[in-house]
Amino acid sequence: MSIDMSGSVSGSAVLAAAVGTSLLAAWGFGAFSDRSAQAAQPVPVVRSTEAATPIPRGSDGHYWARAQVGGQPVALLVDTGAAAIVLRSADARVLGLNPESLDYSMAIRTASGMAQAAEITLSSVTVAGVEMRDVAALVVQGDLPHSLLGMSFLGRLSGFEATPEGLVLKP
Repeated sequence: MSIDMSGSVSGSAVLAAAVGTSLLAAWGFGAFSDRSAQAAQPVPVVRSTEAATPIPRGSDGHYWARAQVGGQPVALLVDTGAAAIVLRSADARVLGLNPESLDYSMAIRTASGMAQAAEITLSSVTVAGVEMRDVAALVVQGDLPHSLLGMSFLGRLSGFEATPEGLVLKP
């Protein structure tokens, strides 16, 4: 299956089924919606390797990205239903953030119900050889089972494709 960001879908399965159900959908975006509108404008990919490295499908059927966020390794579950990259408190700490000092003023809906989140901007995110700068993200108060690779990164790609080898990102 292949999706290009112009909206066309090909393949016999729906990407949501391949990726799994969404763990997070932002609700009542507030100031985040202003950044989302800005992100809708084409933003160049900073760096891309010539040979695309697929994101492997885990034994659970989900795609798990081994990302570098600000130079630190973070495991991210690919979630096309998430409006942004979403970080668990533990992963935010790995990145040098102090979750207790963040402003959790955004109400969001998670698989477990409503939660509060803090808006942040990640200076650089690299996944499967594709690097982007200034990527919108959320840190969830409390904890999620996994951090998520959402549309604030994926939506800036020209597309992505599910292959037998994994999910291939197209800069």
